[in-house]
Order: sequence, then C-alpha cells, then structure tokens
Amino acid sequence: MILPIKITISELSKNGKAHKWGKCHCQDCHRDMWGHGYVARYFSNLIAEVYLKRYRCPSCLTVVTVRPTGYWPRIHSSILAIFEALQSKLDHSFWPVGFPRQRGGHWLKRFVRLARMEMQPDLSDFLNRCYSKQLSFFP
Repeated sequence: MILPIKITISELSKNGKAHKWGKCHCQDCHRDMWGHGYVARYFSNLIAEVYLKRYRCPSCLTVVTVRPTGYWPRIHSSILAIFEALQSKLDHSFWPVGFPRQRGGHWLKRFVRLARMEMQPDLSDFLNRCYSKQLSFFP
C-alpha cells in the first residue's frame, strides 16, 4: 500500500534517512504502525536514489510505503512532467526538447487507450480533465 505525503523530492534527497518522519496509522485497523525500514526509489529528475520510509501494522501486518504527492505509484516522473509532455505532443505534435520520445510514446499510448475507453474525441480537453482530477492512466 502506498501513502502519499506532502514533501518535495529535493527535501527527501537532501535529508535522506535523517528526515523526521511522522507517525503513521493503519487505514484498516487504525492502530499506530511501526517503522519497517527504508526502501530505495528512483525518480527521473534525480541521479541517485531516494530512501522512502516503510511502516508495518503490528496487528494486520499491512506494509505501507510513503511516497511524495505528485507522483503515481511505479512511475519515476512527476504527474506534472507527464502532463506537460503529453500536452506538448497533443498541441504542437512534438515532444519537448531533450525529452525521451520512447517514454513519451509509452505515456501517449496509455493515455489514448484510456481516452478511447472513455469515448473522448478531444484528447487535449480530456488530458486537462485527467490532470485536474489527478487521474492515472497507468495500470
């Protein structure tokens, strides 16, 4: 399970494991969770890994990993970066300068698949609505 927290990637990379993590409560049984170590995660705008805190519930054994808000699970780029890249491709029919087209093609393919499932003819308008609702189009 992933728990989003309001923190920036720059804060996490600067402080590392020394960051003061708050208490975490289990969403299932509402007990205080215990610290369960750290897990290294990589983000596209950083060279080195960032250590994120994990927690474990003593009663239901649920393991929770914290993640900065603004990032979807299993995706290295921020939601804003994905939105801006797709918007550039849809509006101007080219990717931003220096942007890896293979990654953008993967995002575009997933986004178009979602738009077809939702029967949305205007991709640019649908992209803006997805971004405003923070709707993920990754499985």
